[in-house]
Amino acid sequence: MTENETPKVHGHCLCKGIRFTMDAPAYLNACHCDDCRRFGGGPFIGPDFADLSFDADPTLQWYRSSDWAERGFCSRCGSSMFYRIIKNPSKIGVTIGALQDLPNGLSIKTEFFIDRKPDCYVFEGERERLTAEQVFALYPEDEA
Repeated sequence: MTENETPKVHGHCLCKGIRFTMDAPAYLNACHCDDCRRFGGGPFIGPDFADLSFDADPTLQWYRSSDWAERGFCSRCGSSMFYRIIKNPSKIGVTIGALQDLPNGLSIKTEFFIDRKPDCYVFEGERERLTAEQVFALYPEDEA
């Protein structure tokens, strides 16, 4: 890696049928919406949307979970891995569980759909916490 090159992180599903590389994130976000929790068994925690370079993806499948978004998973091992907006499919949200070699010291910058979070867990620290109404106000209807 050259001095000006951005550090990279790698990721994969449980069976390694899907493998990818992306720029190392500077922070993480968390989403508490019903679909994210249902897809991954808890909040979706991951970096901002990233451009991924897939090393292998023969088992990658996409499920259209709403009018504007799809969720990516491994058809062999079932790993829940990605979120992307249909109108901008090159930008992909990656769940932290799929990432390896993350830098130390990452923190959660924003929590989305805080009004849909169950009261059985709370993340420490101060950060921006947006309600569903605030999230939908930030993005046009077709980009949420």
